[in-house]
Amino acid sequence: MRLRALRAEFGDRLRIEWRSFPLRPAPDPTVTFRGTFREKAWQRVQAQAITDGIRYEPWSGEEFPTWSLPALEAAKCAALQGDDLFERLHLSLYEAFFTRGINIERPEELVTIAEHAGCDMTRYQADLTSGHARALVLSDYESARAQHAVRAIPTVVINGAQPLVGLHPLKAYRSALLNLS
Repeated sequence: MRLRALRAEFGDRLRIEWRSFPLRPAPDPTVTFRGTFREKAWQRVQAQAITDGIRYEPWSGEEFPTWSLPALEAAKCAALQGDDLFERLHLSLYEAFFTRGINIERPEELVTIAEHAGCDMTRYQADLTSGHARALVLSDYESARAQHAVRAIPTVVINGAQPLVGLHPLKAYRSALLNLS
């Protein structure tokens, strides 16, 4: 949301290029939420996001997603259909996961979210089943690791400068942009 706020503020002077970075590129059945660093991180982000008007709800489901690749593939499928559609699906995925507790690794959940976002589902399914979306996600992942040593999300790189790792206040992103102008 903070980067979107900056885009509104800077207009055409700012171009945001979203890249995929799966924290777990393969399923890990040992992943849990309650009583782990994930729950503590969620609580920290929840407290920080309140100033942006974002509501995080603690994960209440029995099954915490074991990997992020399926949701990232869905987002790539939408991106292949256009920037506006990507924006809608990207926000819908976050809202589904962080406020409604939907397991966004499940294909049936992703299909429902993609349909509601307005994806052309024939093309979505074709890009998904062909492996094209996955290849793009994994290419983003390898590029981020090789070019910028990315190991965490969010990581924001502004014009190749030192990456900003973790959630930062809006003023920190603004300052980084202004210092490069």
